[in-house]
Amino acid sequence: MAAHRGDMVGVKYQWMSYLVGFAPLLFVLWPTLHDIFGRWLKLDESYSHGFLLGAVSLFLTFRAARKHPAVPGFYPSWLLPFVICLSAYWVGGLIRLQALQHLALIPLLLSAFAVLVGWRQGKWFLIPLGILFLAIPVWDFLSWPLQLVTVAVNQALLGLFDIEFEVEGVFVYLIGVGAFEVAHGCSGLRYLLVGQALVLIYGELYLTRLRSKVFLYLLGCGFALVANWIRVFVIIYMGYETNMQSSLIENHDNFGWWVFAGTLVPLYFVARRLELRDERAETEPRQRVEEARPQGENGSAVYGVVALVALAWGAWFALPEERSQIANQPENYGMDLGDLYAPVFGSQLAGWKPNLRNPDRVYVQTMFDRSRARVGASPNSVFYLGVFTYDYQRNGAELIQYSNRLYDRDLWMPEAFFPVDTPLNIPIQGLTLKHRLSGKRVHLGYTYYAHSQWETDQWRAKLAQVSGFFSNRDDASLLIGAVQCLECDVPETLSGFISDAFPAALARIEATVGEPAH
Repeated sequence: MAAHRGDMVGVKYQWMSYLVGFAPLLFVLWPTLHDIFGRWLKLDESYSHGFLLGAVSLFLTFRAARKHPAVPGFYPSWLLPFVICLSAYWVGGLIRLQALQHLALIPLLLSAFAVLVGWRQGKWFLIPLGILFLAIPVWDFLSWPLQLVTVAVNQALLGLFDIEFEVEGVFVYLIGVGAFEVAHGCSGLRYLLVGQALVLIYGELYLTRLRSKVFLYLLGCGFALVANWIRVFVIIYMGYETNMQSSLIENHDNFGWWVFAGTLVPLYFVARRLELRDERAETEPRQRVEEARPQGENGSAVYGVVALVALAWGAWFALPEERSQIANQPENYGMDLGDLYAPVFGSQLAGWKPNLRNPDRVYVQTMFDRSRARVGASPNSVFYLGVFTYDYQRNGAELIQYSNRLYDRDLWMPEAFFPVDTPLNIPIQGLTLKHRLSGKRVHLGYTYYAHSQWETDQWRAKLAQVSGFFSNRDDASLLIGAVQCLECDVPETLSGFISDAFPAALARIEATVGEPAH
């Protein structure tokens, strides 16, 4: 009875060590965790499997704890990796680079755990806890190269058939038929994340040898990518054969998962063979080495807990305040284009408008050219000017984030890209959009003004947040002009409008730098 009571006290002490050591750290990480949970709730994105993966991670962690009980202690050599990860998280908060905080999250938690249990005990929890990295929204950086690879593969496959087509960037143009965009959702990122999770879970449950786990992991990644390549090719080919009338073009998500499920069949045949081979290897007589217990007594865990708590609270006090504050309503820019353009009622252009989440300041207006009205001519062009500014980048209010899009992909499809030449000496990207139902076209010219740098590429604008830390500028803006016209020279008309409108928008942005939005 006394021994049993002593065991209960020991288990309670161990759980208290983990709880007290991790509670302050989780408090510091809460803004980032809250943002990640929000991404998991978006069922149409690549991370909708997050809560399910979290439950699986808990199950695997408890399973590993039962098979390999970890007695807490203090392993000071792991303080260095912990401090490095915590510093990376702090820098991400300081320069308001959310992606850096996301990248540091799981390594930070794993290194904190290693401070208390060391490597010999902690290695059994590497996969159960590390698998959560597959649900952290940092994998979007792979989307663009995956899109390019998908286009290259489908270009090779289409070349095997008697199909006239052209490829430009991530667009596949079927001559005389239509155009396909290999967009973010067609990159195969969702299948890659789910495929990695499935093979890692299978390897953790049923495989014992490291090389078997690695081989299955690499094979699972390959099968996931092949499934997406097959899906995209079938959709393009069916669009060609049916003159863009196939139902797969609009409703291709379910089809993609069926293709992915089909690739799992040969994958798990291979996994089963690896499992049987590992079982035969386990039955061979070999000397088993008993796991060494952690050095020192349980009381040494106090030092590890104190170190984690002190460093976590230090980071919390050092992080910038109000890094997650979001304005309830954006402040409107006061802007006047003088006698050049007159406003038109409405904030959309032929049903199109950009979707941006939680900007601090905005200006949105449709308008027409006054000069044509003066001479009695009816305006044949309607213009749109949008300015969206974030005073600084933080969770939920960031210029470059997945929720911010130039157009609704369910309603509009890109038709062509073109350069917009202006005397303003800033890069401007032109884009023609076609409405999927009405066939109407709008022509956009846009640029990002991020931390005093002009960019037309989203990822370059994202990276500008890092260099912007040294420029004493925290603001980032999207400037976008658009035109809808029946008969006009689109590049020339759009260039003229942007040359008139953007200087006024830039003057308002510069005039409000450093002023808090109300």
